[in-house]
Amino acid sequence: MALLNQLEELAQEAARAADTKLTAPFAFSVAGLDHPHIYSMVQGLLDAGAQLIHIYDRNLDQANTLYQKFQTGEVVSELSQILHSEVDLIATSIVPSERGALGIQVLEHEKHFLSAKAPFTTMAQLHAAEEAVRRTGKKWAVFYSERLAVEAALLADNIVQEGLIGELFQLTGSGPHRLQAETRPDWFFDPLKNGGILCDIGSHQIEQLLHYARSKEAEVLHSKVANYAHPQYGAWQDFGDATLVTNTGVSQYFRVDWFTPDGLRVWGDGRTVLHGTNGFVELRKYTDVARSAEGNHLYIVTDQEEVYFSANGKIGIPYFRQLITDCQQGTESAMTQEHTFQAAALAIQAQEQAISLTKVGEKR
Repeated sequence: MALLNQLEELAQEAARAADTKLTAPFAFSVAGLDHPHIYSMVQGLLDAGAQLIHIYDRNLDQANTLYQKFQTGEVVSELSQILHSEVDLIATSIVPSERGALGIQVLEHEKHFLSAKAPFTTMAQLHAAEEAVRRTGKKWAVFYSERLAVEAALLADNIVQEGLIGELFQLTGSGPHRLQAETRPDWFFDPLKNGGILCDIGSHQIEQLLHYARSKEAEVLHSKVANYAHPQYGAWQDFGDATLVTNTGVSQYFRVDWFTPDGLRVWGDGRTVLHGTNGFVELRKYTDVARSAEGNHLYIVTDQEEVYFSANGKIGIPYFRQLITDCQQGTESAMTQEHTFQAAALAIQAQEQAISLTKVGEKR
């Protein structure tokens, strides 16, 4: 079981890298709480040692709900109170189409910005953000949680970089989500506000391609979207897929949807398979269907053996500590700005050029 021993060593190495401490205080506020991703973002920043100062949302009930959850920070009634305060970073999960404009305000007030995905819904918003970063020198971070907050995904990176599966040549991914339509706000079903399914949840998949392949460029070869089962929501999409290839020749196929059945114990059976010239590793990120309600499962096959490994609770989530350090020291250990924006750009491109289907086998 030499491979299993290697995996244990890699997990311990990754855990040591994640177990770092802040060297200076770091303060943040939140503004715009329209998507629940803000809760994991706040939790991550607090766990990393940051201090929550202010909470703002145009819906006071949403702001108060977040305060009740964390019992820290002050709920304020105006965005300007946050913009003019002495904090290092402002985090948001405001409606996706509004994230770009908010981020520019934040940077112009000399603060770093952390957005939930998708950070933009149009290329114009992205280009404006790029200009704001160049002008201000502040960071525009995006929390791509399906890699950054999944221990199996973090360990998989070590597996690839150590060459345990040979040279990476393809990724396949699936990102199914449970809809729970009755809990969704109106903006969720408006493609102009949420950006469309590939721009939104597809951005997770594309970010993984760029990261695992260590590529700065990629091309969208083909993409499709559809509304197969929810005609009451008009142009909204419940399915999408895409094929991409990096400038280094690593290809990807992924599919995303809003069809997680109620019988599944978690919100989605997200999976990624990393295919190498000498083996492969499959990530079952959030569950192992009919076997385990825990996440962070890895199935690895090489030329010598096949093993199962659980990364659950063995590594931690280093992203937020790394991001804080980057903001304080001007480094790019959490994620480079180029990578952050390139993942968003490719997701928008996939969305914009997607073929739209009305039903299986029929083009619109």
